[in-house]
Amino acid sequence: MQIKKLLNMKHLIILLCFLNAVFFVNAQNIPNGDFEKWRVRDHFKPTGMTCTVRNTERTSDAKEGQYALKLSNTYVPNSRGYRSYALNVDIVNGYDGVAFHGDPLSLCFWTKYDLAAGDTARVYAVFREKGTYKGKVDFRFTGSSNDEWVRYSVPIEWSSSRTADSVWINLYSYADYGVDGNGFVIFDDIHFTNLNDRQKDLFNNGFEDWQNIGVNYPSGWKPLDLVVYERYSSFLYEPTVLNITDSDVFMGESSLLIKNAYSNSSGGTRYGYCFLGIENNDYYTPHFPIDTFKYLQGYYKYIPDGDDTARINLRTWGKGKYKSNDNFYLSAASDWTFFAFPINYYTSPITADSAGLIFYSGKTDSVRGPNSSLYIDNLELVMQPKSLGISVLNEEFSIYPNPFQRSVIIKSNEINSLDIYNALGKLIATHTIFVGDNILDLVELPTGIYYLKTRKQSWTKKVIKQ
Repeated sequence: MQIKKLLNMKHLIILLCFLNAVFFVNAQNIPNGDFEKWRVRDHFKPTGMTCTVRNTERTSDAKEGQYALKLSNTYVPNSRGYRSYALNVDIVNGYDGVAFHGDPLSLCFWTKYDLAAGDTARVYAVFREKGTYKGKVDFRFTGSSNDEWVRYSVPIEWSSSRTADSVWINLYSYADYGVDGNGFVIFDDIHFTNLNDRQKDLFNNGFEDWQNIGVNYPSGWKPLDLVVYERYSSFLYEPTVLNITDSDVFMGESSLLIKNAYSNSSGGTRYGYCFLGIENNDYYTPHFPIDTFKYLQGYYKYIPDGDDTARINLRTWGKGKYKSNDNFYLSAASDWTFFAFPINYYTSPITADSAGLIFYSGKTDSVRGPNSSLYIDNLELVMQPKSLGISVLNEEFSIYPNPFQRSVIIKSNEINSLDIYNALGKLIATHTIFVGDNILDLVELPTGIYYLKTRKQSWTKKVIKQ
């Protein structure tokens, strides 16, 4: 009896292994090919200020509170190097200097610094009343504080009465044209005093309020935005990769949008791209493991500028040697559309074992405009293409309103069964549809995306509850 049980268990294990092998041979999910996982490459800027991207950072080495502002210099031979500054001007978010009321005699601040010989840090403040210049502070310092916090109190040079209503504060890690060596200066608790009487604090004077303006990208993928940030310590003029989480989502909680964008304020444009990988060369070197699948499939929408065309480049390798290098082109599609492209392997006895994948939002030889937008979701490598059946309804059916709040009306010319799935693909309800107008009361459903699928014609329609 015990032997028979063992044999049955052995057969079960063999069956499970076989089914598992069949599953993986017939389809393979591309890493994060549903774009449900996203990350942020952190980059913090002090709220209410404009500052350099490179060499400006939030530091926990603070005199007061949790954070302070650190500005650094980086020496680069045969160049002026990299310097940093922070100004309490942030036009995008509505800051241009800050309102100021009081009767100060001095500007005070705490600082810790270690500057290279020849480099000079600077604190420059300008006071105005109704736009008219009233006074200033222009203070410079050099050397090192020897890892100690130092408090400076600098007299304000008033031109007339001390009646300013606004102040502009500019902090620099340098005062001259070039950098003579590596160094830094940390600022904290900038305030004003009249003798021993501390005046009302300015907004974010202690650098406790910061915004994370870093690069948002799909986990395991690398967009142009992240390449530029890591290589040049800079941001694109406009982002080229976005996380779509609203009604434009195909399935689940997120879809990927890659788009053309303006590259500068003068109207220059650039195409966007996003590739599977971590290093900058992962899109043209073996990056993720695969078997010998026959098709790349997925869903897309594409809204081009003019005659623009989106492109997919899929490369495969076997034992380090090229097995295929395919370019697939995506034409305009205003609704989510299924695609399946055959992989054209080179004649070789070597089996494909790895691949690289990149998407482009537009033509790379001549950018057509700043608005070409490529939406991507549900990427897979498969042996035979198989869509989810999402399609445009035929004339025998109609669904409205969409989006809806309480109910939808389905007009049908025949009796049918209708299944309702949530955004995660879970069946949550089934209804019978009769000839004529059918009112489905869906008031109890949470807001979100749902899929209505018939059984006879096997069409699927995405609807949105608001």
